[in-house]
Amino acid sequence: MWGRAEFRGAALALSGVLAVILLITSFSPGIPGELLLQTLRFHLVALGVVLALAMALFGARWRAMLFLVFLAGAFVHGAYYVREFQMRREAPVGPLKAEIKFLNYNVLASNQTADQAAEFIVRSAPDVALILETPGVVEYLPEIERAMPNRLGCDRVASCDISLFSRFPIENGELRTIPPFNRSRLVIAPMTIEGTKVTVVGIHLSKPYFDEASLQELGYLRYVLSKITGPIILSGDFNASIWSAPLARLGRTQDLIPGPSYPATWPVELGALGVPIDNIFTKGEARILEIAAGENSFGSNHRYLLAKIGLYAAP
Repeated sequence: MWGRAEFRGAALALSGVLAVILLITSFSPGIPGELLLQTLRFHLVALGVVLALAMALFGARWRAMLFLVFLAGAFVHGAYYVREFQMRREAPVGPLKAEIKFLNYNVLASNQTADQAAEFIVRSAPDVALILETPGVVEYLPEIERAMPNRLGCDRVASCDISLFSRFPIENGELRTIPPFNRSRLVIAPMTIEGTKVTVVGIHLSKPYFDEASLQELGYLRYVLSKITGPIILSGDFNASIWSAPLARLGRTQDLIPGPSYPATWPVELGALGVPIDNIFTKGEARILEIAAGENSFGSNHRYLLAKIGLYAAP
């Protein structure tokens, strides 16, 4: 039977382990799984607050106070990345020229209710839809294509992952492989919407358990974005949140602009309390005006993102 001292000792031990994990997320020494830990930063801080309360309850009040100060530092570090993104959301100088409805949806390759997922895609009536793990709705691609007749990616569905559907013609679109795994997980789709040119870039990054691979993929994405002129809509499954150091670095170097909020998309079981590993950004004279995650995932392990994006005239 545990007594007060045993519970206090357990809380102190767990707090020490959590402190080491949070230090790893802050100083990025390059260990496997680090990107996942950074994505869970605020969840780890919340867990730390619970442990600090347990420490205080069982008599370690001063150590609980010191641990709360440490947790505040970890929170501020993550909040700095969020603030850095938000500071780029200044209003464009030119007038609004067009608005589009944009869907970002990882449908899950093994989706068991693909008919519902495909029906939602058509019913939600987006102007542009980025579909990840497209084989999950392979039987229903003709219906999706009837709603949005311009398509890029997944000509050979058996070996595909990413596809883009649009009501607007795609001008010289490209499907590219991403090093180091060389999977076809990047689409580049220039289009003209109500007289305004914009390039839609869609990407599906590798799972965050292979941190070195993710860094190479983000490096290649940074190169691709640097070669595109004009407004950009960047969307996809990044398998990381904006408060992870690599995504923050991408945003900083490419002047990426976030939406007004960061809806959680994974895991679906946590709903709004999950983490935003699916993201939409803009660059140049484009802004996300509204963004929300779906309450129903329609059989996927990700919640979809539905956004209204404004395109503005160049100053």
